[in-house]
Amino acid sequence: MSLIAKDSGNFTPAPEGLWPAVCVDVVDMGIVKQEWQGKVRQAHKCRLVWEISELMEDGRRFIVGKRYTVSLHLKSTLHKDLKSWRGKAFSKEELAGFDVEKVLGVPCRLMIMHEEKEGKIYANITAITKADRATAIAPAGTYVRVKDREQVQQQVPGTGTMSNGNDPELIDPFAGQPTDDGDPFSDDVKYETGESIPF
Repeated sequence: MSLIAKDSGNFTPAPEGLWPAVCVDVVDMGIVKQEWQGKVRQAHKCRLVWEISELMEDGRRFIVGKRYTVSLHLKSTLHKDLKSWRGKAFSKEELAGFDVEKVLGVPCRLMIMHEEKEGKIYANITAITKADRATAIAPAGTYVRVKDREQVQQQVPGTGTMSNGNDPELIDPFAGQPTDDGDPFSDDVKYETGESIPF
């Protein structure tokens, strides 16, 4: 589950519906401490980020993201979403050498639904499917990958938002978002980076 708060800075949640989308970032979040059903564990996390075809008021595409435990275990959320996205199962050889960066620039379709929690509206990615050739989109070219941002981001006190001045390109709409990517304790097999295999 991936959630984006409506009042997180000036960020407006992506609209509900089934949207053409394209992956524009794979963010290595490193080791994250998490608690699930009273158990605490540190797990390697990543975030996939997409642009959808719908435009915001300023003419830029809406951005959505989903956080995952870095695992291609058969029960992991990442494995399930990638399998649905590509439209076919992985072979053992593909899983052994899959590089998640291969999804960059790959189109798909995202099902987005809104959820209200504690008075806030969130955009929730509920499904990822293979792109329709007739509506597949390419990156707009305006999104800057997190690892490529040259300016140092500073924490804005009390907001949970990462920002560098007033530059909207450097605002992190995912900071402080509620997340639920399934049972983190079932994701016990990590993917191995190695020779890239086409997605």
